[in-house]
Amino acid sequence: MKSRIFVALNIPDEAKDKLFDVVYKLHPEKNLKWEKKDKIHLTLKFVGEIDDNFLPGIINDLEFLQEYKSQKLRITGFGFFFRFKEPKILWAGLKFTDELKSIAQRLDDYFTKFGIEKKNREFKPHLTLMRIKNNPGDNFINKFKNSKFEPIDFQSNSISLIKSELNPSGSVYTEIKKYNLRPLEE
Repeated sequence: MKSRIFVALNIPDEAKDKLFDVVYKLHPEKNLKWEKKDKIHLTLKFVGEIDDNFLPGIINDLEFLQEYKSQKLRITGFGFFFRFKEPKILWAGLKFTDELKSIAQRLDDYFTKFGIEKKNREFKPHLTLMRIKNNPGDNFINKFKNSKFEPIDFQSNSISLIKSELNPSGSVYTEIKKYNLRPLEE
């Protein structure tokens, strides 16, 4: 059997709550298909399908993540990913450390031994807030692109290996293993 997996930095609930406070102030209509708060994460490496026989080794090998310190990040604004000039993803952008970039690079390198290709593009950490099926219009897009808000600072203390199962109602995430990061020195 195969599992669809990815590695993600966990976002504290307090930061997600503050983020959605900003989102709902910008667009109070909550009946849009926003990502559920418990699914908000920062993908460090999307692996895709991998043979379940490899999972025990991967779980063990990723212990190296615990060598890294907790990560300080800042949510600074919103943006969109477009496909054929249509907005498809609304995301929150982040300021991040060089160390986070090196974690993502190390994960990229690690998974090549399973035939997973390295990413050809620059690491662009973001939090996916909404997957857009129908174009919400320029007003919606501009409201988010041009928004100004107090940056949301937070610290992430763990990274997880996550299984993603695709269902007609959307994907379901199951944490396979959590790796705690080292505390920051005061």
